[in-house]
Amino acid sequence: METYFNKFDKVFVALSGGADSAAVLMMAVEYLGADRVTAFTCTGSHVFGHEIETAKEIAAKLGVKHVCMVVDMPEQFYENAPDRCYHCKKATLAKIVEMAKGDTIFDGTNIDDDPRNRPGFRALQETGIISPLRDLGLGKSFTLDKVKPLDIDFHDESCKATRLTLPIDEERMNRVERVESLLRDRFRGLRYRLDDNRIEFKKPVRLSASDFENIVNAVGMIS
Repeated sequence: METYFNKFDKVFVALSGGADSAAVLMMAVEYLGADRVTAFTCTGSHVFGHEIETAKEIAAKLGVKHVCMVVDMPEQFYENAPDRCYHCKKATLAKIVEMAKGDTIFDGTNIDDDPRNRPGFRALQETGIISPLRDLGLGKSFTLDKVKPLDIDFHDESCKATRLTLPIDEERMNRVERVESLLRDRFRGLRYRLDDNRIEFKKPVRLSASDFENIVNAVGMIS
């Protein structure tokens, strides 16, 4: 692993606030030193606020410079077509490329990520982003173990736009965030599908009567 990172001088890491990009940032700091690493985080309206706060906490704990940048999404993103994630990823990475001024950029894509299910892979290729985890054959189990020393409660998230089926707008994305913020710490993997007005969980859960009441009350407060 040391041989891999020694190929690079100064690097920028696209830090989403998730475990994968946090692991990459930790590796970069470990092998290159904090003074040669800068973290970039997108703060667009489609990003959950708690993810941005988590990214800030990660960067602070690792002692790296952290740049939060607003990225304007292209019109294709708001159309919410199947390639929405590609347009989001391309706009975000293009902004980092612009700011990095020719230096190497890392992201948190790992070997378990399937390109067939992730339109954003094309954006990685088009912008020349390097994925150390994928290059080194490292997957989710590695990242979850790697980030344990950070002592951060990572949530398995995706952006607010993934909760919508109709064209995307700011007001409805904000409603998604308000509902999920009320429930996130109590229910892991929760997703509020606003256009269908329903709650989903990424993994099976057993809900009590009070759990149902809490969920109904949270949705009712925002709707």
